[in-house]
Amino acid sequence: MKIFGLKNSRSFRATWAACEAGVDVKFIHVNFGSDGENGTLSDDYKNLNWQGKVPTLVDDADDNFVLTESAAIVNYIAAKGNNKDLLPTGVKERAKYDEICFFVLAELEQPLWTKGKHKFALPAPYRVPDIIDTTTPFEWGKAQTALLKLVAGSKYAAGDKFTMADILLSQTIMWAKKFEYDVDDSLVQYSKEMCQRPAFAQALAIESK
Repeated sequence: MKIFGLKNSRSFRATWAACEAGVDVKFIHVNFGSDGENGTLSDDYKNLNWQGKVPTLVDDADDNFVLTESAAIVNYIAAKGNNKDLLPTGVKERAKYDEICFFVLAELEQPLWTKGKHKFALPAPYRVPDIIDTTTPFEWGKAQTALLKLVAGSKYAAGDKFTMADILLSQTIMWAKKFEYDVDDSLVQYSKEMCQRPAFAQALAIESK
């Protein structure tokens, strides 16, 4: 498999997932926002990912199958990998897994992405700087309070084992810390524990080459 991505972005979710699942991947660095060679706005890249975003996964061992959403990518990698504990199989267990994954994407990461868009991702004429300080801290605080209710008393994001939901959740918490949001101590500790996993270090090494 190939992962097209950028360090310190959602791409890390895919690389970390591959290391947890025992799937061999080639990480291909792209130039975000560039229409030049290897740029995310180049015609070649947009033929894979028309939004010009990262990550993009290409499974060259399976008809060059393409995926462009990070949560779908980590689930696909888990399904293809050797570690069958990374995706719950029971109906209720999978429902709780989906619940936390969808919450991370729909609620928890949204104020972070809004801040990122209005700091650097959007073209300058479309940025609204005031939104960063007036809206996103409130949204983050509200989402974090809900998260603490969802994961209360649990070591992992979904159930009693590490799953791909932990990649989505802990990477989002790291993102919040990087953006200097107020993160609850229990979530900081949880994220630190997830970052001690060997696959995390392997993923960092892959993306640093």
